[in-house]
Amino acid sequence: MKYENVDIFTFNSCKPKKEQASVDSGTEENAGSKESPAELKNESLAELGNDSPDEISPENRNMSKTANSIEDAPDLVTSNLVTSILTSDTEEILQPPLFEDMRKDCLENVPDLTPTKSSIESDIKSDIESDLEFDILSGHAEAIFKSSSLSTTAHVSKTASLPLSDLSFESEVLGSSGKKAFPFEGFAGCDDNLLKAAPVSEAFGIVTTGIEPLELTPSGAVITGYITSARRSEIRLGTYVVVPYENREKLFARVGKLQYRQEFMVDDATEIHSRRMLSAGGNPVNEDDYKFLACLDPLCILYRKADGKLTRRMADRIPHPNTPILPVTDRLEVQTGLNIPEEGIFLGHLSVGGELLKTNSEPETVAYYLRNDYSMGDPLIFRHMLICGSTGTGKTFLSKNILRQFLREDNRYRLRSSPDKARKNPCLVIMDPQDEYSQLFEDNETLTDGDKFRFESENVTYGRVLSTRAFVAKVDGQRYPGDKSRAEQIEFTIPFSLVEHNSWLIAAAGMSELQYIGLEVLLGDFFKSSVPHTYQNFVNHIDNEGTRSYYVDSGKLHESSYDGIVRRVRNPFFSKVFDRDATSIIDLVDKIFKPGQISVFPTEYISAPRIRDLIVLTIMSLIVDNKLNTTGKEAIKETPIILALDEAHRYLSNANGEHSRLIISRFADAARQGRKEGLGLFLITQDPQDIDDTVFKQINTKLILNLNNDAAITSLKVPKEYERRIPYLKKGQMIIHSPDNSDIVEIIGLSNCVVRHR
Repeated sequence: MKYENVDIFTFNSCKPKKEQASVDSGTEENAGSKESPAELKNESLAELGNDSPDEISPENRNMSKTANSIEDAPDLVTSNLVTSILTSDTEEILQPPLFEDMRKDCLENVPDLTPTKSSIESDIKSDIESDLEFDILSGHAEAIFKSSSLSTTAHVSKTASLPLSDLSFESEVLGSSGKKAFPFEGFAGCDDNLLKAAPVSEAFGIVTTGIEPLELTPSGAVITGYITSARRSEIRLGTYVVVPYENREKLFARVGKLQYRQEFMVDDATEIHSRRMLSAGGNPVNEDDYKFLACLDPLCILYRKADGKLTRRMADRIPHPNTPILPVTDRLEVQTGLNIPEEGIFLGHLSVGGELLKTNSEPETVAYYLRNDYSMGDPLIFRHMLICGSTGTGKTFLSKNILRQFLREDNRYRLRSSPDKARKNPCLVIMDPQDEYSQLFEDNETLTDGDKFRFESENVTYGRVLSTRAFVAKVDGQRYPGDKSRAEQIEFTIPFSLVEHNSWLIAAAGMSELQYIGLEVLLGDFFKSSVPHTYQNFVNHIDNEGTRSYYVDSGKLHESSYDGIVRRVRNPFFSKVFDRDATSIIDLVDKIFKPGQISVFPTEYISAPRIRDLIVLTIMSLIVDNKLNTTGKEAIKETPIILALDEAHRYLSNANGEHSRLIISRFADAARQGRKEGLGLFLITQDPQDIDDTVFKQINTKLILNLNNDAAITSLKVPKEYERRIPYLKKGQMIIHSPDNSDIVEIIGLSNCVVRHR
């Protein structure tokens, strides 16, 4: 069989090739080490120098003639150099390992093809008579073999990819550059300058119209992105991205849906396919076989005003197809896109799926602040806050960190009702059922210099508050240990005189509606008398037989109602609280409500729940009455007060009686006028569903930790996609719903407490 009409063997490189995988051809020739192209070239020149012209085979002569017809191939050396590459030493590169059996079968049909010493004869032993085409992909290498019948007009073409290091050698053979061999044309509308400017290496993927058309309506949007295989592990629900426009504006969006679709139509829902995959031993999925799509929920459009300030507006335009989808790497873009203030009361760091959001800014985390100035109305603390979470989710830890931020020296509020409009530091009043908040007086000794540096870089206030005081109710048979902090302890008692305008204080024992009405009648007449208005004197008054006959015989009170009132008022726990041997809380008002002070009321040491409730309700009524009344005590009325109420559901629960409805109504009025009167509620509870709706509706900022109670989750009225996340929140992880502050987001609180927490 002759190959006299073979014109040329052409080598083109279409992509850089990494290390070539070895292929065992089953011969001893392939068992040895491979030679570099330079070594092959030297060997070819050596062979040519050793052979005489007469010994050159006809095939080599024909090849030599063909080489002379190539542009920039001046002599026979180039031709022999081309043929020497296809020697047995490099045969394994050109052999198709997947078709080894076919090659052998074809060789058996060519018995007259005998390898000779000539390098070209050694190479062409792999050619076959029948028409075959081999497309071999081994790593980054490609080899396409084409052969035709050996007629006088037939041509043989072989193409093999070369390593990147051999491109200069390839150009030497072909006499032309790789760029001319493989021209690429940009698609219509392609802006090369835009592509060069875009950080393509950072892009998650591109906006695509291949799946669904791009769509933007007043009620929603359909924007689908194709995510490249290299970045798919970084995308999750809630990831924030930006999509640039041509005029330097950016679409700020959140990933709202993730989806896999097949690249090729394959029915993988079959028994055969499932068994094959299961038997593969966890063979990883080839991402190239699937489309990974991300549906974007547009949040706003970011743009810069004439003065250069970054701001946002509603999403009123859609991005162009094929625009890159980029991660958000600028902290200011995140804060502006989510409408988060750049400063204020620090609450935590922005996160996605429980992982902190990182940017290229310094510091790399994105701090979440609660608006605390008058730029857009009153500070949001006077629109009230709620922290809710199951037991053990870190409510107290988080509350300490947040409450400490309000006690900065430069944090001052003005009161609308104040005649001089002067700004004052707030007074923090805390109802403490577990005796934990008096530790605000103590430093956290475990804080490192690194912790303090990070706090200062994000304007986080830390360290003890020296003006912390513990006000302890004196109760017979109960003693406050006071061993959790060194804060000053001041004893007080509740005077019975407070009941004159707050009859529900003594009704805490539980009365029917008729009994409550009768109690108010008895109290009204008692406080009109000239005797000292003490609890014991009131008991003596209603125990008197003459008093009983007066009310019963006159028909003012029914006999059974009167007797029921007497039994409940004589409850022993009232005598343990009212009028004890301590300073009256009325006389301590100026000490309790001082600007810049933390006044803690611990109740853990009191064993009777009814006594604990009575103490808390007394403090609440003292604040509310004086804030709402025009003749209230100046120390309360002229001081901004933040009332932190732990276990708030115990005191603000749904009203189930007349006296309860009175409490709720009074407290709701105080909540509604909080902005005017400088009263902010900081409610902490594990049962938000039990808080009365009239109060709950006044709460603007909700910090939601892990909850497993469906009724509690539903009562919070957050979007459905966030409702589903609540049961899976980890300790310290929370969702913030504050419409007047920002979009709803997920954050993670500080890992260290800014004060002592034990």
